[in-house]
Amino acid sequence: MNQFKFSLGPYEFFSAIIGGVPLFMAISLLYNPFSSVQELVPIFQKNASLSNVFVILFLSYLLGVTVHGLSWRYFQRLCSISNKSYRYFGDQLLEKSSQFRQREDLVDPSTLNFEDHLAFLLSEKVGIPEGFKGMDSMVTAYLREHNKQETLTVAELQQATHIMHRTWSLGFCMLSLVLFVNIFRTSTHTVEQFVLPLVMLILARLAFLRALCFKKWHSREILLGFYFSCVNRHPGEPQL
Repeated sequence: MNQFKFSLGPYEFFSAIIGGVPLFMAISLLYNPFSSVQELVPIFQKNASLSNVFVILFLSYLLGVTVHGLSWRYFQRLCSISNKSYRYFGDQLLEKSSQFRQREDLVDPSTLNFEDHLAFLLSEKVGIPEGFKGMDSMVTAYLREHNKQETLTVAELQQATHIMHRTWSLGFCMLSLVLFVNIFRTSTHTVEQFVLPLVMLILARLAFLRALCFKKWHSREILLGFYFSCVNRHPGEPQL
């Protein structure tokens, strides 16, 4: 694990490149509409040089990094539309924390189950802000202060993979929109032009679901890491 954490930076770099590829393709096809995939073959052959490949990779990286904030808002909107939570315990921790604040003096931690105990510890150690805003950052800071580097490394890897998939989802969604618009910009029409936008939408949906999984795993990793950094295991302690 100590060796792997040194490759996390390059991993984030390559994940930004991979995530930006669909966005680069969407922009390219916006300026070069086609009626058939076969029309793209001569273009690829003409520009298939090492220097062009590096330029494309660099531009894909810039796109992947630039749309970071936009892809997050896009991801949140899809979660809202799909009625899905990207947090490990959803809104339950916020509700339980509010209950504990109202009767803090009456709570006996030894009688709580795991989920209630986690909410109690979060409320006591870092607090649970309204709407969870900034909670991940506070929990991460707590873990860093208590030298939980392995937990942070795994969590950061899952976060980087989540960012890559949500950028993929945004890119495929934009690519689908561009392909659909290009249908009306060409003189001839083929079956490919009608099928490809649907395929891109399916890929966008699949990438969103994978992004949702990795975000939940990231949330689970830091919450469980926080829990075990706060609690000394003994027979009377709540168990998972």
